[in-house]
Amino acid sequence: MLIRAYLRASTTEQDANRAKNELRKFITGFNKRMAGYYIENQSGTKLERPELNKLIEDSETGDVLLIEKMDRLTRLPWGEWKTLKARIMAKGLVIVVVDQPMTHAVFSSGEQNSITLALTEFMLDLGAAMARDDYETRHKRQAQGIAKAKAEGKYRGRQPNVALHHDILDQLTLGRSYSQIQAKLGCSRATIAKISIVR
Repeated sequence: MLIRAYLRASTTEQDANRAKNELRKFITGFNKRMAGYYIENQSGTKLERPELNKLIEDSETGDVLLIEKMDRLTRLPWGEWKTLKARIMAKGLVIVVVDQPMTHAVFSSGEQNSITLALTEFMLDLGAAMARDDYETRHKRQAQGIAKAKAEGKYRGRQPNVALHHDILDQLTLGRSYSQIQAKLGCSRATIAKISIVR
């Protein structure tokens, strides 16, 4: 059994590495060791995520996909969550969620009986549904807040990161590739492309 941790943050401004120590400490409590960390800054609402795909491809039957919370793995709509879950299950991966003790049985017994498997699957589906609901609720409240601020003449929108834009322009002027700029500045290709157009 190899344990592979998946760490995700939605934006480059957030630290996807944040939970690394917690996950390491968690498996140490079961006398286990980590085989690898798969870390990315991608929205949990996207089905296609390079590092998650790599984790699934690298895994074999009986390996563990370890996550801090269910929303680190998915904020997908129900149908897309079912597609992702099917891929994970087809690969023979066992999902362990730190804050869902029901999923920890594989560490203590090494096996899961049919009742435990059914309960674990139910808990994962429930966690996935709650993560999606939380995402939709926050976006709805955000939209309501923006509408209220606009009505009161207080809404200014997201302000551009002028310093980052200048840094991107400098890198483009030096002939750096998009990949080099992404690695150096931690920004998205879309941001670089937007700055490149106005250059």
